[in-house]
Amino acid sequence: MLRRRNLIVAATAFLLGLLAALLYLREPTTPLTQEALAQARQRWRNAGIHSYRATYRMHGSLYEVEVRGGLVAAINVNGQTPSIAQPSAYSIDGLFDTLQTELENIADSSNPLGTDPGNVVARVRFDDRLGYPQRYIRGGAGLSRGSTLEMLEFHPALSEP
Repeated sequence: MLRRRNLIVAATAFLLGLLAALLYLREPTTPLTQEALAQARQRWRNAGIHSYRATYRMHGSLYEVEVRGGLVAAINVNGQTPSIAQPSAYSIDGLFDTLQTELENIADSSNPLGTDPGNVVARVRFDDRLGYPQRYIRGGAGLSRGSTLEMLEFHPALSEP
């Protein structure tokens, strides 16, 4: 029985290492850290963009969001207008908040979404100039599900309303 358990632990460790290597080699991303998130959020604030259209895929769903003057003016999820209490959660600022929550969940092993941080691969790519999240991937052993975000299109408004 101990031999089987050791085999399972070794296989899990191997697969986690393989996943990390594949993500590292395949994706031009860096580890998601508090510092990286804060720097990107500051670049976003400094850019001063308050009106834009963004299309992104998150957890397999397609989101189309239009923001005018800092407020979400329109949102579609998979081509449908959702009934949501906080549309701001789907703005760029909302995506930053989501990434902050991801960091907190990863660090808290008592959280149902959390796990031992050593078993989690969380990588991100932020736009170099504007700071908005372009891609995020979380996966690893012990997680009930992974998490992904991929910005497909981002168009700042040419003039503010």
